Amino acid sequence: MAGKGMTQSSDDTQTIDIEHFAPPAPFRPSVRRGPFTTHNGPWFHWAEQSDWRQGVRLMERHCNSRGIVHGGFLCSFADGLAATAVFREVKRASVTIKLNNEFLRSAKSSEWLQGTAQVTRATGKMAFVDAYAWVGEGRDIPMDNLVFRSAAVFKLLEAR
Repeated sequence: MAGKGMTQSSDDTQTIDIEHFAPPAPFRPSVRRGPFTTHNGPWFHWAEQSDWRQGVRLMERHCNSRGIVHGGFLCSFADGLAATAVFREVKRASVTIKLNNEFLRSAKSSEWLQGTAQVTRATGKMAFVDAYAWVGEGRDIPMDNLVFRSAAVFKLLEAR
């Protein structure tokens, strides 16, 4: 059961002490996530005009048997960053067609992982996105010390 300063995963199998995994300022909790993404959080974000970030305090459950963050988790994070960029820029829902990831360094449990993305081109039916993630609490993007960089293509969906 969740209490003050606590949250519970969507499947009620794990209780997480949010205060232990608190984000750096100015990040705040993200809401309205799908069940898969919610299960892999808790997620945080901040935005100022066109500058924005998403972040997560990495946990052991995000790691592989070697104790480093699992590539599948990093791919999911990249996909979420890219989808957010599409929605912010194009103002339409979308689905991933293609996601290419380059893993550049590892990340570990208890580190702060943050990232951002930008639409590099959009047509009437597709959007092309570059995404980046790094470990650290600063606001600057350390392009020479990224955990990954990704290139994605999204199909833009028609409004319902």
